[in-house]
Amino acid sequence: MNYLIANTVIYDTESGAFILQGAVNQDDAKTLTPTANRILALLLSAPGEVFKREDILDKVWESQGHAGSNSSLNQYISILRKALSEWISDTDIIVSVPRVGFYFNADISVVPWVEAADEEPEKVDEIPAHSSRSSLIPLVVNLGLIAAILLVVTLAVKSYREVHITPLYSKVYSQGKLGLCQLNTWHKLSPDMKKNALEILNQTAPDLKEKCLSEPAVIYFQIQKQVYLGREGRIFFATCSQEKGQSNLLYCDSTYKYNWSKK
Repeated sequence: MNYLIANTVIYDTESGAFILQGAVNQDDAKTLTPTANRILALLLSAPGEVFKREDILDKVWESQGHAGSNSSLNQYISILRKALSEWISDTDIIVSVPRVGFYFNADISVVPWVEAADEEPEKVDEIPAHSSRSSLIPLVVNLGLIAAILLVVTLAVKSYREVHITPLYSKVYSQGKLGLCQLNTWHKLSPDMKKNALEILNQTAPDLKEKCLSEPAVIYFQIQKQVYLGREGRIFFATCSQEKGQSNLLYCDSTYKYNWSKK
C-alpha cells in the first residue's frame, strides 16, 4: 500500500521505498531495511494509536521467526526518525510513550496515495475571437467561487485541528495515591470515574492494593470509556516499582485486558 505522508513524501509499504511527491528521477528514492519497513508500516496502520513494545516485537520480529529485544526496537525507532526527518520537518514524527510503546504522530497527515493515470487531453474546439472575452467571464467567476470555498474549508479544518486535536499521551494526569502507589493516567477523570477506576483496578489486580501498602510504585493506567459504563472494553495498566525514597523506576509489569467488563 502507498501512503502520502505530510503532503510531501510517498511511502510504499511493500518495498519500503520513499520518494518525494512529484519527483521525476526514481534514483532519488530511499529504501528502508525489511525490519524498519515492518515497524513503520505497523505504526502507519493506525496513526495516533499506541503500539505496545511487546506487540511490536511480536509482529515485527517473532512473526518472522527472529528474536527481538527492546534495545533493537529502540535502535530501529531511532533509524526511522532520522530517515523521516530528512523528508518531514515535524520534530515529533514517532512519539514514545514512556515504559509503554510508540505511536506515529496523528497531527502529521497520512493518506492513501494512488498515482493518477495519464489522461489524453480533450480536444477543444476553436472559439471565435469576438466571443473569447464574454466566455472568460463565467470561468473567472467560477474560479473565484472555488478559491473562496477552498479558503473557507482550509480555515475550518485548521480551526478544528487547533481546538480538538492534541497529541495522544502527551500529558500525564495524577489520580492520587493507592497506599504507597502513585496513580497516573493520560486523560482527565471526573470524581465518579476516578472512584470507578479504582474499583476496576482492584478487580483486574486483586493483589494490587496489598502490594501498594508495602512498597512504592507508579501505576499508569488506561481504561476505555465503555468499561466505566459496565460494557466490555480494553484495559491497560503498568505497575512500575520504585526504590524507597527514590524517584527512579526499577522495572514495570504491564497488564492488558481485552473485552473486559466489571463483575
